[in-house]
Amino acid sequence: MGEHPILISIVEDDSSVRRSLGRMISSFGFKVHLFASASDYLNESDLDPACLILDVVMPDMNGLELLAVLQESGRSVPTVFVSAHDNKAYMEKARSLGCLAYLPKPCDETMLLDAIETCLASNDAPG
Repeated sequence: MGEHPILISIVEDDSSVRRSLGRMISSFGFKVHLFASASDYLNESDLDPACLILDVVMPDMNGLELLAVLQESGRSVPTVFVSAHDNKAYMEKARSLGCLAYLPKPCDETMLLDAIETCLASNDAPG
């Protein structure tokens, strides 16, 4: 993974899910930043993660709105949604905003690592 660990940011309002995902992703060798809300993530102005893990439904700004704000501001980040909401409209909206994977909650460790690797590969794509 090179000289510095690759940064993965997780935005999840459920603290137990946030910590669980953080431990799982850290065990893969990534550096992890955890955020309890979309606002907390947006307030971290110097953050440049290689991959963003989002929940769809959160109390302040939902994950779809956060992704749209990031895209509009030119801060788009390869994104994976991990959500209990498998609503087809959510999935389609997420994909239209550039989401690379939409995983069920709870998600399988292998599925999550595959989704993160897809994000990392998209960072390397010419473009």
